[in-house]
Amino acid sequence: MEADIKTEGKPENLQKYDNYKEQFKRLDKALKAGINLEAIFIEYAIMEDRTSSILRYENKSIKPKGDKPPSIDAKLRKIKTIAREKKSLPNRYFPDEFIDRIIVWKDERNRMIHALLKQQLTTEGLASLSEEGKTLARELSNKAGNYKRSVERKKASASKKKE
Repeated sequence: MEADIKTEGKPENLQKYDNYKEQFKRLDKALKAGINLEAIFIEYAIMEDRTSSILRYENKSIKPKGDKPPSIDAKLRKIKTIAREKKSLPNRYFPDEFIDRIIVWKDERNRMIHALLKQQLTTEGLASLSEEGKTLARELSNKAGNYKRSVERKKASASKKKE
C-alpha cells in the first residue's frame, strides 16, 4: 500500500484537499500504467463525492432508499433539475450538456462494469472510458469548487447587506 495521507490534526477541508490530491495522483498513475479499471473506480468515487457536495451547498438532499445512500444517478438528476433555472448559479456551473456528458459516461461505465465477465471488453474501450472519466472528474471537481466559492461569496454579500 502507498504511504498513508497525513490528516491527523488538520481541519476537515485540508484533509479533503489532501485526499483529493492523493486520489488524482493515483488516478494519473493508474492511467499511465494502463490500469483502467482502477482509474474508472477512482473517477466514479470523485464524481459521487462532488455531486454530494454540490447538493450540500445548494441545501438540497435526496432521501435515501432504505439503508442505501442516494445513487449518483439520483444526484445528477437533482442537480439537473436545480440548474434548469436559467439565471441561477447552478445553471452557470452545471448546464444540461455537462450533466448529460457525465450521465453518458456513467451509463457506459455501468454497462462495462456490470457485465465485465459477460462481454468482450477491449483495452482500448476501457482506456477510452477511463480517459473520458478523468476529463469529467477534473471538470466536475473544478466546477464544484468554483460553485462552492460562488455560493460562499453570495452568502457573504447577502449577510453584509443585512448589516
